[in-house]
Amino acid sequence: MDGDEDCGLTSGISGGAGYILGRMAAESDRQMADFTRSVFSPTPPRRRRYDAEEVHKVIEGWKASVRSKEGKIEEWRAHSTALTAERDQLLARVAELEAHAAERQAEIASLERAERGANAMLRDRTDQLEDLELAVVRMSAQLADLQTENERLRQGGN
Repeated sequence: MDGDEDCGLTSGISGGAGYILGRMAAESDRQMADFTRSVFSPTPPRRRRYDAEEVHKVIEGWKASVRSKEGKIEEWRAHSTALTAERDQLLARVAELEAHAAERQAEIASLERAERGANAMLRDRTDQLEDLELAVVRMSAQLADLQTENERLRQGGN
């Protein structure tokens, strides 16, 4: 196949790419020349002149900023100290409340043991009472039988 069959598209694309690559090479050469000129220039760069009054104002501003920050640091230290003291007081109070709670738990356990003992004694006394009531019922029945027998004997003996 020759170049006529593809309607010249190949040469057009190659030409465009060549043009772009050429521009890139020229830009690179220009940048390298600028760099070389700036590095190897016989005249040093000009130094900026500073106004002494302006420099002192800036320094005073920085000093004021440092003093302000030091003041803030002192405020935060005082705040931190107060918070630490409050934390220590709260921890002491918590320890006190925990000790109090432990005492209450011991008292509750003692009362629960006493309640169980009292309930056991009440059950024993209730059982004894039931036994005594049953004995009274039996004795009442025996007494009724004896009275009946005594009455029968009185009537039969007369």
